[in-house]
Amino acid sequence: MPPADEEPQTDSADRPPSCGDIVGLLAEPARRSAFAALVLGARTVGSVSEQTGLTPKATAGALRRLVDGRIVAEDRATNTYALVDDAFRRAVQAEVRVAGRSGGDGAGAYFRRGRITAIPADAEVRARVLAVVVDTFSPGEVYPEARVNALCGEWFDDWVALRRALVDEGLLTRNQAGTAYERA
Repeated sequence: MPPADEEPQTDSADRPPSCGDIVGLLAEPARRSAFAALVLGARTVGSVSEQTGLTPKATAGALRRLVDGRIVAEDRATNTYALVDDAFRRAVQAEVRVAGRSGGDGAGAYFRRGRITAIPADAEVRARVLAVVVDTFSPGEVYPEARVNALCGEWFDDWVALRRALVDEGLLTRNQAGTAYERA
């Protein structure tokens, strides 16, 4: 295992919530009510509380969970909240990519809560799983190793194995010094 100072800092803000994450967030009545109030134009804890009948404390808690779930954005400067416009679209796109358009291609079994559970041994399924991950990397951008580690760590606990699989499968290229990577 690499030294602790090389471990990735995982920040899932760039990765959309999964469809299951969204359903889970909205399954709780207070969060669903707060979300509905935002859809109808409420923007503050007070206005959401007023529209939903929730206490301000319950409203703040529900909004915090929706923000943490990446379907609502908070503007701390103005203490307002807004829907993340493309959260649902991005979740469905990721779901289609993982599950396949024709009812599943085996790759979906390797994802749970937006993360990889294992790197598949089957070459075809592994290729589909890694194709989802490689979309994290922008073509033409050079990434330092620490950033690659962080991005891989968002997907899989064994980020070293995932990085190696991306390189071995030819999806990422590594410079000769082994310090920078680029999407192939």
